[in-house]
Amino acid sequence: MIYKIETEEDYQKAVLRFMELCQGPKDTSEVKEMYLLMDLMGKYERENCSVN
Repeated sequence: MIYKIETEEDYQKAVLRFMELCQGPKDTSEVKEMYLLMDLMGKYERENCSVN
């Protein structure tokens, strides 16, 4: 499970894991992991991909 995203490589790994989770049936732990990844990816994007 990914708990932090600090680099572009971390971000790419998180995106791949998120896509894996989207493909199959989900149990409670996988749904929690998806939400965690969404939060972490969103934070990384706001801090590193912003035009402002």
